[in-house]
Amino acid sequence: MSKEKTKVVKVNILGQDYFIKTKANPKYFKEVSKYVNDRMTEVIDSGIDKNTQQLKIAVLTCMNITDELLSFKDNNEKVLDQIESKSSSIIDYIDEKLKS
Repeated sequence: MSKEKTKVVKVNILGQDYFIKTKANPKYFKEVSKYVNDRMTEVIDSGIDKNTQQLKIAVLTCMNITDELLSFKDNNEKVLDQIESKSSSIIDYIDEKLKS
């Protein structure tokens, strides 16, 4: 059983406080909430009224963050494929040299 204590972390997103129970470092959730706030501000700055269209802001922000996440995942997969290919080539080269 984990000995880490559950903490309650208060974060503020678009002027509303949220209390999150977590065993993670509270600084992490502060960083997450800042990121979400920054991304929501970008959506608001595109012309959406923050007083009447909060759901739209939340959905568009989720879409933007998800797009970013999937792009990073796709890029990471490409990099891993390149590393795997190069590693395989190196192993083949070493095997050939050992046979000689």
